[in-house]
Amino acid sequence: MRFIDQVRIVVRAGRGGDGLVGWRREKFVPDGGPAGGDGGKGGDVVFVADDHLTTLLDLKFRQHFAAESGRPGGPNKMTGRSGNDLRIRVPVGTTVFFEALAGEPGERPPWLADSLDEELDQIGAITWTDDGTDIPEPVRVQKSGPIRRAQAEKERRDTELEPGAQLGDLTFHGQELVVAHGGLGGRGNVHFRSSTNRAPDFAEPGVGGDAYWLRLELRLLADVGIVGFPNVGKSTFIRAISRARPKVADYPFTTLVPQLGVVALAGERSLVVADVPGLIHGASEGRGLGLDFLRHLERTRVLLHLLSPDPTPGRDPMADLKALEKELTQYGTMFEGRPRVVALNKIDTPEGQEAMGPLRKLLRAQGIPLFPISARTGEGVPELLEALWRRVDMVRRGAASGPLPAPQG
Repeated sequence: MRFIDQVRIVVRAGRGGDGLVGWRREKFVPDGGPAGGDGGKGGDVVFVADDHLTTLLDLKFRQHFAAESGRPGGPNKMTGRSGNDLRIRVPVGTTVFFEALAGEPGERPPWLADSLDEELDQIGAITWTDDGTDIPEPVRVQKSGPIRRAQAEKERRDTELEPGAQLGDLTFHGQELVVAHGGLGGRGNVHFRSSTNRAPDFAEPGVGGDAYWLRLELRLLADVGIVGFPNVGKSTFIRAISRARPKVADYPFTTLVPQLGVVALAGERSLVVADVPGLIHGASEGRGLGLDFLRHLERTRVLLHLLSPDPTPGRDPMADLKALEKELTQYGTMFEGRPRVVALNKIDTPEGQEAMGPLRKLLRAQGIPLFPISARTGEGVPELLEALWRRVDMVRRGAASGPLPAPQG
């Protein structure tokens, strides 16, 4: 499956239905008076977290999403039907950010436009209707009432939202997030009858729904996150323990997108393992694609440091371990106290056998066990998986049910 971890989309909530200018028409009831019904409310756009999804790919190729608008009011004081909400399913671990107000359909997004002024939302433009026909300007606007309040609330939301603002974080299955609110339906002319106007010939329009450009980011939710520099054998390891099939080659940065693998253990146990593209020095400062890669480790329960006995010239396994910890520390505090497991790969090579003893001695002095493995031959892999399971199980048992902590940054 192709992995998509960031998309931009447009969401449009439904417009409220217009109120109706209508009259009571009954036999033997002359001059029946106003009887126009209210318009229905526009549908909301709602994101729903689904733990059966692992990618944002479905949203990548359908950029525009619109909820249903409310129906106009009917005769005999009948209220129009409300528009259906649009429910969009996204993977657990999705964070939603506001990018900009959306313009009319077909307009360029703000990051491609010459000016953000061109992107002001015109959906809520006021019109008045008389039996379904638009009445030209000037428009008579009520000085108070629910429509005025709804318009003021929409304007407040649009004004207060800033590009990059986080709208929500979907962290557990079934969680819902309303990202665009549908407009309120306009009142029919039955509401405007008064002692001075017995036959009001106007009704209110519906309020436009919210229309936004949003950015969605997916942070992987995995039991184990594999951390390592390029070319230490992460992809070979995840291929050996799961059905994930990342590309494997003898050069750095073979893995360019995160890979998820499900590891089946005895006793109907399983682990979800994330192979994150190799880090480089300065990843926490944004070098390369470091920040994009590191965010996928934020919600993993256990970190697996995978070391190689033959890193690039000028480095050694212990130096790599210290450098990895430095990058994690500089990225943020969310990794403090996260369980770690350290494994040395390629022990089927002379370099691996030579490095194993000194590295184990250094780690033992710090109270850190070392798991020597060969991802190629499978040596030591079952013991490593059992150790990972024990630590993941401890975290699962110790964590309260419900949402995971929100990511920082």
